[in-house]
Amino acid sequence: MTPARFLETRGAAWDRLEALVRKARRGVSALTEHELHELTRLYPAVAVDVARARMTRIDPQTQHRINRLAIAAHGLLYRRQRRRVWPAVIRFFGRDYPRLFRRLWAYMALATAVFLVGGLGAYATARLRPSTAYLFIPGEVDLVDEEPGLSPEDASERFRRIPKPPMASHIITNNIKVAFLVFASGITAGIGTCYVLFINAMMLGGFAAHFDNSRLGYELWSFLTPHGALEIFAILVAAAAGLRLGLSLAVPGRVTRNTSLKIGAREAVQLVLGTIPMFVVAGTIEGFITPSYLPGSAKIALGLAVLGVTLAYLLLVGHGREKAASSKAGT
Repeated sequence: MTPARFLETRGAAWDRLEALVRKARRGVSALTEHELHELTRLYPAVAVDVARARMTRIDPQTQHRINRLAIAAHGLLYRRQRRRVWPAVIRFFGRDYPRLFRRLWAYMALATAVFLVGGLGAYATARLRPSTAYLFIPGEVDLVDEEPGLSPEDASERFRRIPKPPMASHIITNNIKVAFLVFASGITAGIGTCYVLFINAMMLGGFAAHFDNSRLGYELWSFLTPHGALEIFAILVAAAAGLRLGLSLAVPGRVTRNTSLKIGAREAVQLVLGTIPMFVVAGTIEGFITPSYLPGSAKIALGLAVLGVTLAYLLLVGHGREKAASSKAGT
């Protein structure tokens, strides 16, 4: 075949492919279904034309044009699909995470039970024998006895003077570290998770009893509840994730231990990742609302309201889709 004949018979196909490539410059989604079929049909023929152009010794400019067309069409058809991050994040929090939380309710119940036993036990012990409170409370956080002239108002005022944005950032980071520590301890068949959770619960219970013994319980809870209600709940969720991880290793059930661990680890990681927004909200409240001059009752109401909204989200969101999926599976 002569160069002129080759150009005459194949020129129209190159022009058409060039027009399709130009239209699909921002992606193949710009093409209609018919045009997409055209693109997939024209590309292999033009790819062959690259070799035929060399054989017929057509002019270099035309060869360059055919090469460019083949490369451009190949890029459109075979480039890697871009992962859309935000739709996946929205789907995770808008559907998958609440459903996962409800499915793993038993682990959440177990973590809550461990926390309540430790916290209430320490509280009762310190209330009956006030001197035992120091067994649960680190000395550096005592605000009542070590500085007799330091009132709760003075302590709050000191807290208010700390620069808020750096403080909030530090609080968020620290709380996330605690959550991941509770979670990671689950690899010890859940024993480490229970230990860390129990120790922290005893510290909180002893701390609360210590302030109640000093008749400063209201001041304590008005200071802790705004951020602490959601913060403690998030730590419990992280502990539930650690228990899911540990029990999948210790009690594999009817599947192999390796399979059980893979499934349990995937669900546990997803469960603990969902606590990050909770810690962000709790840390922001702790940095900006807790040290503010709002009335204590307003702070307590805010903390309980934030926790209530979180529980409503976890317990109510996604139920319609769950029912639709189960009915479809039943048919």
